[in-house]
Amino acid sequence: MPTMPRRLRPAGSRSPGQARREQDERRGSASERGYTGRWAKASASFRRRCPLCEYCALDGRVEPATLTDHLYPHRVFADVFWRSEWWVASCTPCHSGMKQAVERAGKAAIDALARRLGRPVMGREGGAAPGGG
Repeated sequence: MPTMPRRLRPAGSRSPGQARREQDERRGSASERGYTGRWAKASASFRRRCPLCEYCALDGRVEPATLTDHLYPHRVFADVFWRSEWWVASCTPCHSGMKQAVERAGKAAIDALARRLGRPVMGREGGAAPGGG
């Protein structure tokens, strides 16, 4: 059975695995990014109040939430980590797929998602916009 030839990688270039490891080192540990015991308790409490994936609900699906997502990514928008009005109960597939695509599309796409979820839209200074969106 034929096999696919090896991919040519120019000398000095990184493998995909090496690039991922370097990215992980740059972004810091989970605790350095704010995911502490305090966050674990707050996230669990939030998911007890909102046990279903809010992203699935937008499409009429019912799935259990497995994590608490930050609607506005805190690595990009400072001071949103503890803003619970922008926490969203999410299942892993929605967070890993649809939500990442929305984040790549930029703030306007996140604002549109916030409106669909009934959440306030982030203003220019990082707070909720007047009138909630």
